[in-house]
Amino acid sequence: MKLPILLFIGGCAALQASAAWAQSPRFLSCDIPSPMGIEGSAPAAPSGPRIFRIAPGSFSEWDKSEHQFGPSLCEAFACSADAQRLEATITSASIIYKIGVDHTTGVGYWRAKGASNLPRNEGTCSVIADPSHARSK
Repeated sequence: MKLPILLFIGGCAALQASAAWAQSPRFLSCDIPSPMGIEGSAPAAPSGPRIFRIAPGSFSEWDKSEHQFGPSLCEAFACSADAQRLEATITSASIIYKIGVDHTTGVGYWRAKGASNLPRNEGTCSVIADPSHARSK
């Protein structure tokens, strides 16, 4: 009879850990390519990893020149959180970007739908340490 109780307690601890994971901010490094130039020429702007902070009700991008995160984009765009993922959706008249992290796998992702003119429409993001805690040199 002790085994079911231990399983129940272990399950509760796992749920609490999962809930805590869902509440803490995650930092994602996403290699979102720049749109291609006119008629498939070189990208219009240099590409490189973009860093995002995502948490329930908060989504912001790292400003490399200011060495800090910008304001929360959730004030202007849709952000959602549930037991399985944190996700931000940025929309315009011609494109929808989704950036998020799946709690069950720990994998970050980005997706673009619409007239993105990107060489690819989705990719993975690395979960990284908070860049605001890194020492500047």
